[in-house]
Amino acid sequence: MPPSDQSLGRQPPQVLLFDPITWIHDWSYDEERSALAALGVDLLIPPDREARDRYLPEADVVVVSSIDRLTAGHVERLQHCVGILCYSAGMDAVDLEAAGRANIEVRNIRAGTADVADHAMALLLAAWRRLPAMIAEVRAGRWDLEQHPEFRTIPRLAGSTLGILGAGPIGRAVAARARGFGLRTIATYRRPEVAEPDLPHVPLDRLVAESDALVLTASLNPSTRGIVDKRLLAGARPGLILVNVGRGGLIVERDLAAALDAGIVAAAALDVRDPEPPHPDDDVLTGRPDVIQTPHSGGVSAAALSSLHRLAADEILRLLREGGRL
Repeated sequence: MPPSDQSLGRQPPQVLLFDPITWIHDWSYDEERSALAALGVDLLIPPDREARDRYLPEADVVVVSSIDRLTAGHVERLQHCVGILCYSAGMDAVDLEAAGRANIEVRNIRAGTADVADHAMALLLAAWRRLPAMIAEVRAGRWDLEQHPEFRTIPRLAGSTLGILGAGPIGRAVAARARGFGLRTIATYRRPEVAEPDLPHVPLDRLVAESDALVLTASLNPSTRGIVDKRLLAGARPGLILVNVGRGGLIVERDLAAALDAGIVAAAALDVRDPEPPHPDDDVLTGRPDVIQTPHSGGVSAAALSSLHRLAADEILRLLREGGRL
């Protein structure tokens, strides 16, 4: 850990918002600023990237919103930093290896776990019950199910198997909700020894082979990027429902499009893409009738947004205290 502020003779501690949220008109950092100012901590909100880069060397804590990526080059410029805080559950916007080399701890905030789990279930139910196609028919004034024999082949949820790829807090919350619908739940864990009785660990290939629906809640890192690819999908049960509330980079999108064309995947429901938004000239999924999309909104709720500011302030102060800056 870098030396304390006392040994450096530096006051007050400085917290840098690396990539502040500016596109939401009523977004405010007043709660964080007030909590930090009460203990003599400055909150720096740079007006542009040039100012941000000037502030980096003196920052005691850096807060990353996942709009920009905190690269190894940025980390190397942190001369006094004792902690990096991700303003979300995901930590893929930070070069974790570079932070580790610099002995700078990286933490995250889980304000919307319940909301993401609710959103995953909403996407799962909509895709499973083919709601977009049914809604389109009603809007067109068509009520004749004879025109859609596939609606009569929709399997019942109860007794089916839901696989969770990444059984962290969000994955476990999704599984708990799914069991309320009578689904059997299985998962892959980073640490299989902590598997729960109602959510047993199975190897990845078996997870895909046994699942009628698969929900992706894994974090994005070098080992999980592109994990849902042609090879993995080839082992899936035909008619798989695929839901992604993790990160878009978990999926090789062209391989998913091919699996949809082949009927291996019956429908996909995606809250995340890679990149976001997708490039219009290189987007193989938008506009497909078998793909539901939402704009990375799974963690959004009034309660989550309210608690996010408080949790961020608390974690920033914790990092400063543990680093000897308060």
